This record gives sequence, C-alpha cells and structure tokens, in this order.
Amino acid sequence: MVGSIELRLRSPDRHTELALTPDPDKPWWTIYTPAINPPSGQPAWHASFGGRTPVEAIAGLTDALVRATPSTAPDPWAPLSAAGWKVSEGRHVKATSPDGTATVKLYRDGAYQHWRIATEHLFVGNRHEVWSAHFSGSTPAHLIAGFAAGLADASPVLRVANALPVLSSDRVHVRPAAPGQVEAHLRDRIAAARRAASRVRIGKGLRPPGLPPAVPTPGSPGGPRR
Repeated sequence: MVGSIELRLRSPDRHTELALTPDPDKPWWTIYTPAINPPSGQPAWHASFGGRTPVEAIAGLTDALVRATPSTAPDPWAPLSAAGWKVSEGRHVKATSPDGTATVKLYRDGAYQHWRIATEHLFVGNRHEVWSAHFSGSTPAHLIAGFAAGLADASPVLRVANALPVLSSDRVHVRPAAPGQVEAHLRDRIAAARRAASRVRIGKGLRPPGLPPAVPTPGSPGGPRR
C-alpha cells in the first residue's frame, strides 16, 4: 500500500534499521542508524534509494552491513575505477560510468558532505532521471564501497521484462532466462544471507537467526544495473 511501511528490519544490536516504504514520491528503501544513542564511536548515518535503484547495488551495501566491519576503511572509488569509470576531483568528487549514464558524486561543502548516485538517460533531447540514491557523509566507507561494487558489476541481472524502465529500453540487452534460473538465483541469495548472518552472530556469541523458508518468485524487482 502506497505510503505505508511494508517491511522493517532491525539489526540484533538494535542500532541499524532498514525500512521499505513503496511510495512513488519518496525513497523506497531507507537504511539508517538512529540519531539518538548511536553505537559507541560511530556517528549516526542514513542511506536512501529510489524504487528503481538496482537491487544488486543495494545488496552490495546490505551484504557489507552484515559482515564484520573491516579494520581499514576501503576506498569507495576503487570498485568504480577498476570497472572503467572516470573519476574527477575538484571541489566535489565525481565518477561517471563508461556509457555516461550513471554518476556517483561526493558533494563537499565545508564540513558537510553527502553522496548522490543517479542514472539519467537522454529522451527526446532531454536528460531524465531513472533512479537516484543518497548517502549521508557519515555513512561508513565500507558500505558505500559495497554499493559501488554492486553498481559497477557488469554481470547480467535477472529482471521481469515488463518491469524495465521505458527510458532504458534502448540500452538493455535482453536474453531469456533458462527454466528455473530465477528460482535458483533466489535460493542462492537466501542461502548466502543465512551463512553471512550466522557467521556474524556466532562471532558475537549470539544464536543464529531462524530465517523464514525460501519462497521462489517469478522475477526480481528493479531496473537495469544502471
């Protein structure tokens, strides 16, 4: 139902929440730590994603979120540079995809910083936004790097054909999925999530969670990777 939260997940330490709120006029996905009593030594942060943000990119962030925090913060630009994105630096830092349709930009206004990631396609002589995502400047670097890695990955993705954005139709190469491929992909993702969650909780001395059984669905939401 538009405008209502359909899904809310909270981390075991109750310091991080993910909310899915399908609303065409607002971000669909929001991940954040509360501004009150955040984890020791960690400033509050938030990330939001439009409804067409590629699910693989969001999964790159959530996968990084459930893993142990690395001892050394990774370079969020490294996955983009490795994939051939052009990175330029001035007052702000910007990375542009090889096809010119997607940008990752770190805005630096004095002490205030924030990230904006977006895809825009040319249509009838004008550029139109397909999707966008935003990160606060305090978002941990390994989470942004996880999102960037998922975004830059050029591997084929599974989509329902009629769910592709019209603006992207001339930039998408479609190949029919093999029988059972979608279901197998979803089972693999759920199995990987179970393993990652179990490792984190066992490492913290907590009991592994009882995740619900996998229920295959005939497709995957979202638009093309870019």
